[in-house]
Amino acid sequence: MPITLLSNVTEAPFVEVFIDDLVPEAASVTVYRLAAGREFQMRGAVRAATAGAFTRIDFEVPFNTTVTYRAELFDEAGVSLGFTDSASIVLDVDESWMHNPLDPAGGVRVFFADDDGWSVTRPTPGVVSRPLGRSVGVVLSEPRYGVTGARLTVRTSGDEDADRVQAMVGGRGMPPVVCLRLGSADQRLRLPQPLFLSTLTVAEMDMDHRWGGSELAHRIEGDEVDPPIPGLFVPLLTAADINVSFATAAVLNSGHLTASDVNRRYDLAGAAG
Repeated sequence: MPITLLSNVTEAPFVEVFIDDLVPEAASVTVYRLAAGREFQMRGAVRAATAGAFTRIDFEVPFNTTVTYRAELFDEAGVSLGFTDSASIVLDVDESWMHNPLDPAGGVRVFFADDDGWSVTRPTPGVVSRPLGRSVGVVLSEPRYGVTGARLTVRTSGDEDADRVQAMVGGRGMPPVVCLRLGSADQRLRLPQPLFLSTLTVAEMDMDHRWGGSELAHRIEGDEVDPPIPGLFVPLLTAADINVSFATAAVLNSGHLTASDVNRRYDLAGAAG
């Protein structure tokens, strides 16, 4: 059961993971993504129900590095049926992108201000204890933290992108977490890819907006955090999108041979408004 990987880098870059001709016993699928030595369960593809074929879009795939996917199959009782073959892909992307993990459609292309010092801190919590009678101390520590106290200034050009940034950092009931994926132009900043960053403090700063320009800066201060649990996701393509795109079921069926063909019409996402 091979995995087919298709990518799109013209808008918010993504990878489509498509598995065709699943074994009849497969009732659900969990897809894993491996890149740069880190493995994640793919959002929306955790014990996801399936019947014969499976498709999902991955908006958290890092750029400019080899990314490998494989899927574990489960029967109706939740018993593992084993793994599919692995498949790999590289997304060559120059720009950096940021989005809220639960709102991939709200992603925005960002670029970094030149005033950042690019410092990255990964502290190890602990103390030095000095037992009686010893001339040197003993370190009592815990596991090292991820990136802590990151200070990043991202710039946007235009009110629409600025509004998208402000909406993704805890607006509309979403968690204050962003997924940051660095393009090749910004990979001088040594950060985990993708980086999930808390956005409890975000200051919007005027660049030339008040003089009739379009640039604004957004100062993000946060820590590396776990993303929302991967079982949570917002479907990109909905039944409403399909319904408004075709006048009748006959028209829909005439252009699509299988249900999988319909499920993969991601170009219709958002058609329902």
